[in-house]
Amino acid sequence: MIPNFSSHQLKRDIPASLAVFVVAVPLCLGIAHASGAPLMAGLIAGLIGGIIVGLISNSNLSVSGPAAGLTAISLAGIQSLGSYQAFVAAVLFAGIIQLLFGFLKLGSLSNYIPTTVIKGMLSAIGLILVIKQFPHLIGYDIEEMGVEEFDISKADMNETYHEKPEGHENTFTLLFHSIRHVNFTVLSIGLFSLGFLFLWEKKLAKKLKLVPGTLVVVVLGMLISFLIKLSGLNIQMESDHFVNVPEIFSTSSSSYFFPPDFSKIFSMTFVKVVFTIAIVASIESLLSIEAIQKIDIHRQKVDVNRELLAQGAGNIASAILGGLPVTSVIVRGSVNQAAGAETKLSAVFHGFWILISVLFFTGIINQIPLASLAAILCFTGYKLLDLSLLKFFYKKGWSQFLPFVVTIIAIVITDLLEGVSIGLLLAGLFIVRDNYKSQILKVYDLGPRIKIVLGENVTFLHKKKVTDALNAVPPFTLLEIDGSKSKFIDEDIIDAIVEYRKAAQLHGIKVILGGIHQLDDKKELMESIDKSYERLFSNNKKWVEEKLQSDPEYFKKLTNGQKPEYLFIGCSDSRVPANEITGTDPGEMFVHRNIANLVVNTDINLLSVLQYSVEVLNVKHVIVCGHYGCGGVKAALEHEPHGLIDKWLRNIKDTYRLHMDELDAISDHDEKHRRMVEINVQEQVINLLKTSFIQKNIELYGFPKVHGWVYDIADGYIKDLEIDIVKHFPEYKIYKFD
Repeated sequence: MIPNFSSHQLKRDIPASLAVFVVAVPLCLGIAHASGAPLMAGLIAGLIGGIIVGLISNSNLSVSGPAAGLTAISLAGIQSLGSYQAFVAAVLFAGIIQLLFGFLKLGSLSNYIPTTVIKGMLSAIGLILVIKQFPHLIGYDIEEMGVEEFDISKADMNETYHEKPEGHENTFTLLFHSIRHVNFTVLSIGLFSLGFLFLWEKKLAKKLKLVPGTLVVVVLGMLISFLIKLSGLNIQMESDHFVNVPEIFSTSSSSYFFPPDFSKIFSMTFVKVVFTIAIVASIESLLSIEAIQKIDIHRQKVDVNRELLAQGAGNIASAILGGLPVTSVIVRGSVNQAAGAETKLSAVFHGFWILISVLFFTGIINQIPLASLAAILCFTGYKLLDLSLLKFFYKKGWSQFLPFVVTIIAIVITDLLEGVSIGLLLAGLFIVRDNYKSQILKVYDLGPRIKIVLGENVTFLHKKKVTDALNAVPPFTLLEIDGSKSKFIDEDIIDAIVEYRKAAQLHGIKVILGGIHQLDDKKELMESIDKSYERLFSNNKKWVEEKLQSDPEYFKKLTNGQKPEYLFIGCSDSRVPANEITGTDPGEMFVHRNIANLVVNTDINLLSVLQYSVEVLNVKHVIVCGHYGCGGVKAALEHEPHGLIDKWLRNIKDTYRLHMDELDAISDHDEKHRRMVEINVQEQVINLLKTSFIQKNIELYGFPKVHGWVYDIADGYIKDLEIDIVKHFPEYKIYKFD
């Protein structure tokens, strides 16, 4: 579990671990005090969070320990269970549950937290650090360090503080009172430390990369306070203004260890405390890991399930030694990142420093001024509180801006989990709204057939959109519902489709389903398809009988060969049957059909038909026949992709480009389409007259005549466009007219 590391990384990690250590110690003590636990319990949790969690976790920057977010839960748990040792037993079982969470891979839930909420959480932590540490910066240390709650309770206060409290109610009133209790000596240390950090980052950080400015600030703060004491001046600096680690060997060491008491494990209160700690600690750790990844300049991806395993192991170890519950803590991770940590050895070393300091160096640690630590945390808070994000998210719209701002405000005036929950709720509402407004289906009106194509994820939120689209289908229509692109279709949507299909039969609507695996009942459809195929043979038999009845020699005559007078180039549309609309019999008309009746000089199929009909069959007329309501022409006028057919339709788009001025002047959509059909036929006639087969035959024999028609599906009549190339297009000198 110990990572491979280079000497360069070690040079960065050791100083960074010292910087985290000096900040972590007072935070551990303050959180223990606010939790109603022995002070040593906070330090135990700190060293376990560093060593045990640090070794198992694969996060390079995250640092674990007792968290401010669990103080209220710890305080309530100790009171409800009646003793701290019973609470420690609950922490042990909570660690076991966290191990289970990790094995079940529940850590992936953190991937569903929106960036706006994570960024808001980081900014809120930064704002809390600045607000909470400002009183310590100016020498008003009445509130325990590490407390983050907005409302201040008695447990959050330093009960032995040398000044009488003024009845503080919340963070803002404490901030106001601190201004009336400025200790200018402490303030000078705090301002010096804060100014030095800004100077260090701007001028010295790049030159002294292996030395964290935070550690230098602590050393300078200790030196200044020592010089003040040596000066002999009547300058008051109470012990309240310094770190206060208890001397472990000053009394019986047994009073600093609190083994778990399992006498309450069968009570519902115990079970409730266990699950509360497990869930809250896991969520807070996952939130912290997500946040730390956002500020990691190396953008290392952390295995969140492994992190849950690490936190579970850490809580088990902390409980065995009598420590508080541990979580990953954003503040310590931010200090770790600012101090230049490279690998997770920084977190591990910081745990060892806590252990060594508690055992041997409490006297030295207790010389660290809280003002210097407050300066470090204020500086960290300033960097986390990125005000430029306000403008960034504002430009992105209210759906991004409001969750960001609300998350900040909610965390500041409640706590981390409540604030994040409120931010998630608001972000979720915007997601639901945007999801509802998103285009989840497309309706294609194909005349007698309507096709509804469903999107990738069709949830219950889209039920109204789907039902509205279904109810808009007119009677006696063939409706196809295509779910082939859908990765998920909610059961509510499936039920709505099933109910609609039952009711649709009463209105003559036939529903065909495709790609919807929940409704894979194609038996009826397959039977219908087979019947439609068999009908072709029965119709053929009936047609043969009718022809033989009118002329017994009919088919024998056809075997003598074909002598068609016409070549018909029409659209593939099934509603335009060449022989039927012209009243011609088999053998009278040679037929070629493609989508939108195009004559393309690279179409070998058409050119082969044209050569054979002109040079071999010697047809007298070549007819290009378009039709109003042509789907190919309609698709070419649209600005949406249609797949492979777009490569064919680009020929019509070129025609549109040539006649854009005329077409764009037509405001009525239907009229524009009809005119485009006529112009398309006209251009295909010109393309025919450009071919060598046509030119050669006309020059030799004076035929074939080339015609442009449009068939109107609405009334069945054919319209001759009477295209006169010489008259209408004199610029085309295609062949001689003698």
